[in-house]
Amino acid sequence: MSARSPAVWMRVALVLATASELSLSSEEAKAQTPTYWVYVASESADEVSVIAFTPVSGIQVEKVIPVGFWPLETEGPHGLAIPDDGNHWFVTLGHGVPVFGTLLKFRTGADTLVGRVELGMFPATVAVSQAQLAFVVNANFHGDRVPSAVSVVDVPTMVELARVRTCVMPHGSRFSPDQSKHYSVCMIDDQLVELDAYALVVVRRLDLTARSDRTMQGPPTRNADHPCTPTWVTPSPDGRRLYVPCNRGDVVLEIDVDRWVVVRRFTSPTAPYNAEVTPDGRRLVVTQKGSAEVSIVDLLSGKRVAAIPSSRRVTHGVSIEPDGRYAFISVEGVRGEAGAVDVIDLEQLRKVASVDVGKQAGGIAFWKKTYR
Repeated sequence: MSARSPAVWMRVALVLATASELSLSSEEAKAQTPTYWVYVASESADEVSVIAFTPVSGIQVEKVIPVGFWPLETEGPHGLAIPDDGNHWFVTLGHGVPVFGTLLKFRTGADTLVGRVELGMFPATVAVSQAQLAFVVNANFHGDRVPSAVSVVDVPTMVELARVRTCVMPHGSRFSPDQSKHYSVCMIDDQLVELDAYALVVVRRLDLTARSDRTMQGPPTRNADHPCTPTWVTPSPDGRRLYVPCNRGDVVLEIDVDRWVVVRRFTSPTAPYNAEVTPDGRRLVVTQKGSAEVSIVDLLSGKRVAAIPSSRRVTHGVSIEPDGRYAFISVEGVRGEAGAVDVIDLEQLRKVASVDVGKQAGGIAFWKKTYR
């Protein structure tokens, strides 16, 4: 065998070095690929699933946590929240024994139960403030149509501190960005309600059915000519606007917080349910429960720029991760179908992943982003 020239050996060494660099670059790129983690509650399965989504490798269910205490009863985990510190997650059980519901507190990661408190009839949506107070709306979906309340729970002790009476069938639970105000809506009374999050009193109400967009004075009224049936409320990142889906009105209302009036209406067919604004304040993501799709609204122009079909029927919740690139959507399914979590790329405006979870997937919350 003839000896290779020095030039040949130099070329071989260069090829090997390049291959090694490419291999390292590939490994480094893999190490820098983020994994997004979310929790989702399945109301008809009495379970909460931990979902991991990686743009490169896709989506999978990492863990399923049973919740509830009565094997012969569907207790209905409905609302789910994870505070900013990410140390705990909270879930409401809508159905109680015999009639009241419960708020449960779990440690994230270990997913062990560390606290519980009984609340009102069908506690639904929950939000947790930096002051370690959980505000839970007692929606009372299946009871008499009488005024209900927002429960305020001290998170460290899991003790109910107050029950602030608001309206008939309250739903949605969100804080202003500075967390000084709490917002909820009234599905039967067609109101938006603002609470002082420190004094724990109702500050303002807004009639969502009046075409004059008037602030309410006196007891609530229902305008049958302009129904709304609000199901959610979410603030803009700067706190200057609120967005309320009218489930029966097929519109999303934009409310000026300072003036306390509706300033725009976005057509949103059919049966808008939940909504969330992207962190940059540019877009509104709306779940369409009736048409099994997700609408993306450009908030500068007020136009719907995309309508993305869900993986199955009855689109429910939305949670947008802090980068603003991906929206995680819970989809209930119907009859014997499994629930699902869909992932929408908000840059490409398309669904990029989906995974099955327990039946009637509803409450959904972003947990964290990791690299692995």
